[in-house]
Amino acid sequence: MEKYKQLWCFRLGAITRKISREHNSRFLEFGITVGQSYVLFDLLDHDGAGIKDIAGRIQLDSPAVTGLVDRLSRQGLVQRIDDPADRRSVKVLLTDKGREMAQQLLPITGEYNQRIKDAIDCLDVPIFEKSLTHLENNL
Repeated sequence: MEKYKQLWCFRLGAITRKISREHNSRFLEFGITVGQSYVLFDLLDHDGAGIKDIAGRIQLDSPAVTGLVDRLSRQGLVQRIDDPADRRSVKVLLTDKGREMAQQLLPITGEYNQRIKDAIDCLDVPIFEKSLTHLENNL
């Protein structure tokens, strides 16, 4: 019963896991995961954001982002400050070390993104991009 391997949901999941494994292996030397990098990248554009806002943008739930932020904080890459507008929440700020780390990781992520694009026939890239957007908006 190997028909499940033909299911798109299985294939997409398998491809995603493969991409994550390979991408994470590139980040091992930095002591960081891809998930943590997405928090850093988000903070480059939205420094001082709350957990819930970061979670929405990187498409993880708040508890998962809290765990990522905890680990980044222990590494000295981000700091938490109390949100003056809401005592129950915190704002997350990049430290200088975190900003530097994000800047080092961006080219690696860009290279990996290009590697994925290169695996797709150049004529099919716009179709693939459109399909990704359609999936994101409709699932």
